[in-house]
Amino acid sequence: GLSYGNLSARHAGAHESEIGPEFWMSASGVDKAELRVVGEHVLFVRGYDPAHDSMILSVPPNVTPKRVSVDAIEHWNIYREHPDVGAIVHIHAWMDGVSATEVNYPCGTLELAEAVAGLVRAAPDPSHAIVGQRNHGFTITGPSLDEIFERIDGKIVRNVPMD
Repeated sequence: GLSYGNLSARHAGAHESEIGPEFWMSASGVDKAELRVVGEHVLFVRGYDPAHDSMILSVPPNVTPKRVSVDAIEHWNIYREHPDVGAIVHIHAWMDGVSATEVNYPCGTLELAEAVAGLVRAAPDPSHAIVGQRNHGFTITGPSLDEIFERIDGKIVRNVPMD
């Protein structure tokens, strides 16, 4: 079910800037088992431009990038607020006992990003949080992608509860 979501990792040694934080993220619509071409399958997100409500990417020359995931704003918000978060995974699946947003916000909206960031903030350990998006899936934070995958292994329910 991971290919129906996205993942990202904070850029090692990245600096914070007015538009930062910087992170690597899977592009929209790509098979997560085939993340091979930088700038096409994996994108370098440099930050967010609120004036244009858009993510800022850095793309290698001679590469035609795919579209960045609509959830990039959510990842940016979490990285900005929680420096200990090194990776984020968003999956269209579920886990029992996960608290979720109260509203089913549209994907890619600032409202959803802020609601998810609020749930991460309220978690006992924001750098190891698992939070839900009502009728959609969940977002997991951790120090690395490997740690996140180990933590959720065998606990994922394929069907998201709908209400």
